[in-house]
Amino acid sequence: MHRMDLMSKRDFFSAIPTQIALGNHDLDTYKHGWIYDINESVEIALAYEHRFQMPQIHPPIREPASLKGFTTSGQPIDFVPYEYGNAYYSFTFGPSKHIVLSSFSSFREGSLQHEWLLSELKSVDRSVTPWLIVMIHCPLYTTFKTHRHEIFITEAQAILEPLFLEHTVNFVIAGHVHAYMRTHPMAFSRRNPRGPVHIIQGNGGKAVCEPYYNETAEEWVAVRDQSQYGYGKLELFNCTHAMWKLIKTGHDEGGEFEPNLNLLDEIWVRNQLYVEDMSVNKDWEDNL
Repeated sequence: MHRMDLMSKRDFFSAIPTQIALGNHDLDTYKHGWIYDINESVEIALAYEHRFQMPQIHPPIREPASLKGFTTSGQPIDFVPYEYGNAYYSFTFGPSKHIVLSSFSSFREGSLQHEWLLSELKSVDRSVTPWLIVMIHCPLYTTFKTHRHEIFITEAQAILEPLFLEHTVNFVIAGHVHAYMRTHPMAFSRRNPRGPVHIIQGNGGKAVCEPYYNETAEEWVAVRDQSQYGYGKLELFNCTHAMWKLIKTGHDEGGEFEPNLNLLDEIWVRNQLYVEDMSVNKDWEDNL
């Protein structure tokens, strides 16, 4: 049985609309728990593409990927040959426009995903969908030690963040890191009321055990946790205000870190479109 078959056995998947974002394990370079021969090439994301039906822009374009481009744990080292399909897409839900990106398909300038993203951002009518939400597997910002030097994070900061700021993205929701983090609205590694809120909601499964990069949280971090399982709930009340809430579901009794039983994260977020005008650039503090 493929591990994705287990998902179809969960009742809530038949009752709750599910929008997915491509993760590194969805590339599926494993066979019975072990990576294939390093000299092989495999058809990536086979199960991911066939078991889900997202609002596709175009049928998937996939080419065999050499396993020399992956670590022995199945983590890609560089972007993979996977475009369109379930890799990246968008949809509208009520007052919100959602753009789902692929961390592992190239988003460098001139790439298919980058060109599509530019077109999507320019086409958003904020009078119809005042909330703009981006989902992407790898976070642009992390307070945790692991993964922080991967190109899927460092290049996203360099290439994607300026676009998110230019088009006033409200939330950037990610996973990848098995822990939880919410930032203040921020831009270019500093707090800025016009910038998006970055969320790592990676504590829904597996072990919640990521070490912090610094003992003291960065100034742009609002909440972080490495010990509690949970999921997030985002409610859009009107065009100006939303509420984000972390729903805790428990902790690992034998976990590596002492659980923070006092963890609470529930906050009103004002739509950055309606925050007083402030320059969103690397020198924004000069305007304060």
